[in-house]
Amino acid sequence: MSVHHEQRVIAALQMLADPTTAKVRKTLNSLGYTDERIHHLKQDGKKTRFHLDLREDGGRLCESGVAAGAVSDVVPCVAAAEGPFAITSESRP
Repeated sequence: MSVHHEQRVIAALQMLADPTTAKVRKTLNSLGYTDERIHHLKQDGKKTRFHLDLREDGGRLCESGVAAGAVSDVVPCVAAAEGPFAITSESRP
């Protein structure tokens, strides 16, 4: 399931020449990710970092991403199963 999210998010973000936080949010929204699922959206130089909360039915899946044009990347991470979104383990892109 994680690979599906990663592939579609990376493909969409690679199309952004200037990945500002507003453009990244709009792109993620266009893929069906609501604002409530987008966390820690932050400009980091010419890149934008973010996390996607993909937790459902007790799952702990999340994605850690960086929007940087052609070199955009997204990797799986683990979030607390319940309560507010909190990452417990990640592989930072």
